[in-house]
Amino acid sequence: MRISDAAGEAQAMAKKKHYEIEWSDETFSFQKARISDAKVVGAQIAEIANAYPVEDFAILRHLKSGDLETIRPTELVDLEDPGIVRFFVVKGPSNNRFSVEGRAMEWPQALLAAKHIKFLAYAQDDQILVLDTDDGEVEFEDDALVDLSPPTVERFKLRKMKKTVTVYYKETAYEIERRKWTTEELLAAFSVPAGYKLDQISGDGEFHELKPGELVKVRDGMEFSSHPPVGQSS
Repeated sequence: MRISDAAGEAQAMAKKKHYEIEWSDETFSFQKARISDAKVVGAQIAEIANAYPVEDFAILRHLKSGDLETIRPTELVDLEDPGIVRFFVVKGPSNNRFSVEGRAMEWPQALLAAKHIKFLAYAQDDQILVLDTDDGEVEFEDDALVDLSPPTVERFKLRKMKKTVTVYYKETAYEIERRKWTTEELLAAFSVPAGYKLDQISGDGEFHELKPGELVKVRDGMEFSSHPPVGQSS
């Protein structure tokens, strides 16, 4: 081979285009990978994530439209498609279908954090995830785990987050700022008698005594009560 031919071949190789993709598993901790081919099959994306055996994993592409759709292991994917934003490779038995503001999505695990659903739907910071039910709208705080399992296809909406929430202390409603409150701030807001202990009441009726300085992220419908210190009658 002549020197000029070798130099030309080296230049051609140097100019060969690479394609960078962004991918994650169920943790939404994204990584980048470089691929030399413009078109790959789903199994090649799974291979980047060390997903073996591939049939135990779901390969998903997240689109600019907000849709999240499955890629078959043998399905061809064009990495030059401007509509594809990122990929997910997630271990799971089956895909659970749901939608957010009309965006069709699927996820291979039964539970998914509300903040991750909002991320997929390109929600704004001041929006909250809401589900319409027969009993009215159910709001999901960002850290809440949402059950996506069948039999129904859940249809979620995004609502502008109110700056306040309504909570209850001994059945009296209080409208307070939506944020994290300390035990002491809540004691003052509810005008709890001096020396009394504040309790947060869970959905199943259990009482949890709040410790001094404990932080509570308030949400609509939360219930509180109080009791005198041990050994003191009310």
